Amino acid sequence: MRKIGLNTVHECACETTIRHVGGAWKVLILWHLREGECRRHAELKRLLRGVTAKMLTQQLREMEQGGLVRRTVFPEVPPRVEYELTPLGESLRPVIDAMYVWGKQHGPSGADPSRAPQKSEAQKKIRRVYA
Repeated sequence: MRKIGLNTVHECACETTIRHVGGAWKVLILWHLREGECRRHAELKRLLRGVTAKMLTQQLREMEQGGLVRRTVFPEVPPRVEYELTPLGESLRPVIDAMYVWGKQHGPSGADPSRAPQKSEAQKKIRRVYA
């Protein structure tokens, strides 16, 4: 499988989007930063169950370098850091909203039962044997 990096050849306009939001947690970070909400690192970590602090920091840094997220450090003790979407990050809202709608329609709770994978004859036989 080909990795999409900064120096790879652009084959499609979709690749530009993937370069910006193709990380493991980036789409979910964008989802939680939508509507102009500022969030702190610990708050995002709580919202993104399963992400490590290291991975969250890495994803936020990449998004900051890509111009999607603004990081604000407040001169306080202890230091307070907040993240919010930039105008470029906000411009991805329709994409994220469309992904949400698609997921609701085709995800586990909204999936069309007629499109569910059918069991093969072998799976049916195994089930009969062990039933």
